[in-house]
Amino acid sequence: MKILNGSNPSAIGEKGFTLIEVMIAMGVFAIGILAVASMQITASQGNRSARLQTEAVTRASECMENLVNQGYSDITDGSDTQGEINLSWTVADDTPITDIRTVTVTATWNDRGGTRNADFSYIIFDSED
Repeated sequence: MKILNGSNPSAIGEKGFTLIEVMIAMGVFAIGILAVASMQITASQGNRSARLQTEAVTRASECMENLVNQGYSDITDGSDTQGEINLSWTVADDTPITDIRTVTVTATWNDRGGTRNADFSYIIFDSED
């Protein structure tokens, strides 16, 4: 065993990290993890918004299809709620010209603290005459 004058033989030549280096590394790691968590939350909110918009547009399209298939004289104003989506439709007679009906379907939903909507219009002519 080799002994040096007044020094600790176990400390000579040891390699490793000091406490301050470990603390700084942990701080950097924690900031990175928080950033990833924040991105995950934002992505989740974006996915929910996209899902609601897709669902609203799909339901409004289906509603318009059903109304158009009813026939010219059977279409009337109305509304319906399907889950988080509120649908309403209006029928304007003789718009823009005589024997024409304009059907407008509006899908409304709440998202990120605000109300969103999608409007669809369709012109139907009187083919029953």
